[in-house]
Amino acid sequence: MTESERYRFVHDYPFWKLVEVKQLTTTLDKMREIAETNKDYHTQLALQYYTFLVAANVGFKIPNGKSFNDVLIDMQKLATQKGYEIEALAASFYLTNSLYLGKKIAVEQYYVDEQHCLEKIQSIGFEKFRDYNVVAILFDFSKGLWDLGDLDKAYQYLHIAERFVEPTTEGGFYYTQVYSYLQAYWKSKNDYNKSIMYAKKILNFHQNLHPDLPEHKHWNYFWRHFSSIDIASLLIDQGKIEEGEFYANSGYKLIKTQLSTDTTVSKQAEYDALMVLIPIKLKLGKTNEVSSLLDRATAIKNNLEPKGLLDYFKPLRLYKYSAEYNEKKGNNVTALRYMHLAQALEDSLDSRNDLQKVSQMQLRYEVEKYAEHLKMIENEKQLQKYLRNAVIVILLLSLVLVYVNHQRLQQKHHQKEKELETAQNELQFQTHHFRKMSELAENLRRENEKLSTNGTQSEYLQQLITSTILTEEGWTNFKRMFEKVYPGYIQAQKEKYPDLTNAETRLLMLEKLDLSAQEMADMIGVNKNTIHQTRLRLRRKISDRT
Repeated sequence: MTESERYRFVHDYPFWKLVEVKQLTTTLDKMREIAETNKDYHTQLALQYYTFLVAANVGFKIPNGKSFNDVLIDMQKLATQKGYEIEALAASFYLTNSLYLGKKIAVEQYYVDEQHCLEKIQSIGFEKFRDYNVVAILFDFSKGLWDLGDLDKAYQYLHIAERFVEPTTEGGFYYTQVYSYLQAYWKSKNDYNKSIMYAKKILNFHQNLHPDLPEHKHWNYFWRHFSSIDIASLLIDQGKIEEGEFYANSGYKLIKTQLSTDTTVSKQAEYDALMVLIPIKLKLGKTNEVSSLLDRATAIKNNLEPKGLLDYFKPLRLYKYSAEYNEKKGNNVTALRYMHLAQALEDSLDSRNDLQKVSQMQLRYEVEKYAEHLKMIENEKQLQKYLRNAVIVILLLSLVLVYVNHQRLQQKHHQKEKELETAQNELQFQTHHFRKMSELAENLRRENEKLSTNGTQSEYLQQLITSTILTEEGWTNFKRMFEKVYPGYIQAQKEKYPDLTNAETRLLMLEKLDLSAQEMADMIGVNKNTIHQTRLRLRRKISDRT
């Protein structure tokens, strides 16, 4: 088999038909061994689910001495680990329900956790949870809402469950339960037609069901009589007395013929049937039949009530019908006595109902309060998460900005270094060039002096000697390169000595380059003495400042 075939085989296997514990244990063990050998986790999860379902069987032992809660915990862990979201949610839902029934978690936590789980199931799609009895999931949650008194919300999920119920032996329990609650819902809304429709669906299902097991037969008979009585009661509420009588007689007859009259359950069922049948007979004026029915109901009451096997308020209707019967018979004293008994019990019932409503309202308030508390904690966690993420993002952005800025500064620094190096090279080259030119000018001067001695001085040569090596344009370029190499030097000198002349500023720049007086004179195109005079004035200014 492939993994998908094994998985499907497990879910289609009729475990519910295996009544012998040994056979059930052997079958599950063999399937589990095959799934584990093949590392088929999906099938293992399915087997854990069915192990949980059959764990309630008397004598069935779960491997390694685990409880069925342990099985669900293992199922949830494995499903989460292997990424099977459907199985993880199914295990979570059944585990929460089991813990609540075992009184291991508070009712507030139960409702909130189940609601949260069901919202996730709904987001995935109820259809995908068929293998894990989506009807049971929906019904269990609906019943919880019903117990809270939130009938409208319970109806929403019951209506969804209706899409998945199956009128089969295996699915019969939830088929009956879902329709029974839907019937009760529409009765609470005074929509008797819809309520009767669901009661008839239950009746038709159980009339066509032919179970083999004794416990299934008993359950089948119970619902056949119970739905018949329900239909009769609803017909009475609509004023359809004769039609109601047919269903009431049918239900009562079923109890008398199919159920043992000696058991407590059968007596309780018969009593409930009588509480529907008697008012029908009264309204039809069949007082002779009413007498024997009242006697039978009273006998059952007297038998069950002392043992605590009859609900405290169940005699209320019996007292009312007894009062009505005796009033019709002219037994006014007896009728009045039953009316007093009925009134006292009804007052007590009203108080009980009021307390029950208050209790439901209180419970709903506690559930909503708990939900709000969890939501606040979740929002706080979410806020902390957002803040943490925001801090991380800010830090990352800061690091990126620091890195980018560092790279930019590095690039700018490298660029400046390159520019400085270029300027230094150019300045060095130009200074070297100036020295060469100065040397050439000195040689020309000497040559001209020789010619002058011989009386043949060259006027052209004299012009060449006295020409300026550094022109205005050249000086501007020179100054620009100098400021790159020695940034701020000129400005610092001017700030230190505000009355510096341009000639003195040039002298300071040329001295910074370690040029001789003659080299300076040649570069500027002045006499050497001019350089000495300028230097002398500059030193006076400096000494005056100090």
